Amino acid sequence: MTSNFFSETLQKKGGRISQPAQPAKILLDKNEQADDVDASIKMKMIESLLNTNWNRYPSADYSSIEAKIAAYCNLNADNILLGSGSASIITVLLNYFALQNKKITIVQPTYSLFDYHCKTYNIHYTPWYLNKDLEFDYDNMPVLDQDSVMIITSPNNPVGNTVDLQKLVDILELYPDSCIILDNVYAEFCTIDYTQLINKYENLIVLRSFSKAFPVAGLRLGYLCGSAATVSVIRKLVLQFSITPFSLIFANELLFDREFMENSRQRVKAIIYEREKLKSNITNQFGDDIVRVYPSDGNFLLIRIYDDTAFQNLMEDIAEEGIRVLNTAAFTLLENTFRISVGSPDENAAFLQVLKNSLESNLFTKQMLETISCSITV
Repeated sequence: MTSNFFSETLQKKGGRISQPAQPAKILLDKNEQADDVDASIKMKMIESLLNTNWNRYPSADYSSIEAKIAAYCNLNADNILLGSGSASIITVLLNYFALQNKKITIVQPTYSLFDYHCKTYNIHYTPWYLNKDLEFDYDNMPVLDQDSVMIITSPNNPVGNTVDLQKLVDILELYPDSCIILDNVYAEFCTIDYTQLINKYENLIVLRSFSKAFPVAGLRLGYLCGSAATVSVIRKLVLQFSITPFSLIFANELLFDREFMENSRQRVKAIIYEREKLKSNITNQFGDDIVRVYPSDGNFLLIRIYDDTAFQNLMEDIAEEGIRVLNTAAFTLLENTFRISVGSPDENAAFLQVLKNSLESNLFTKQMLETISCSITV
């Protein structure tokens, strides 16, 4: 019966998020913040939830929250569409554009949801590959047909690089009849503000999130920035009552509290500091022929291990130590790579110790085997 209704591709495809075999002590795989919100804030939430009618659907009017988001982004309220996480907005847009037979181009490698969703829903797209150095390959960007869609993740996840602002402007002006979607959920960790472009380019949509720069990934809140006309139309596609009362109360009462916002800004600064410290420690410890750490404008780092055996053993050693990272080796162009979220100083130190022990052990063993081999040959 199942085979009659669901495609063979869907039936054979595994889940995008795999369940770990054993619990982990340190979670560095989902780009969440290491430290939770303060207990006093949680108590305020509990009090508000007690005064909420759980037998009623949550409000579908997000205007007060969208006005606060607009002020945060230096935009107007009619430029903002609130959703239950940026991922939910992504899937709505992909499904709609596919149904309209739009030609879709997506940068690769990128956020795994894009490829996973397209394959499970049988949505065809043209990849725009990064170059061998994992930089945006502007010279080899696919030509966009009229009324087509291009999706760019910047800062790129899992690589960490950003699309050049002027190059983005060039694309917007070269293809005014195409929709350019910029997945910009790591905006607070980089120095480029793309959102101001929507005031000039109606063909630009920018997606952002509260899950990265704020310690509230569990709220599942994301938003879309676009022209007033674009936002008005897309609002009709988004499922009503999809944001929980919990999330709405937090967004209305606490998310934009001055102290909470300032605390979040300081967290971002601390994460950027730890990111650069982590990158420096790894590059100083090992040579470029052993490990490469890619520059990042996100709250994570992409790391490549050049030796196949050393990479496989490192993945096993990390898991055995109860640390979770995202193995990206199966991604296009990302052989022998993994992405690590920037954690707390203690978490980062624990990861560095495992990395050091594993690589030094593997490289020593390899060197010994090569020495023995040379001795036998002689």
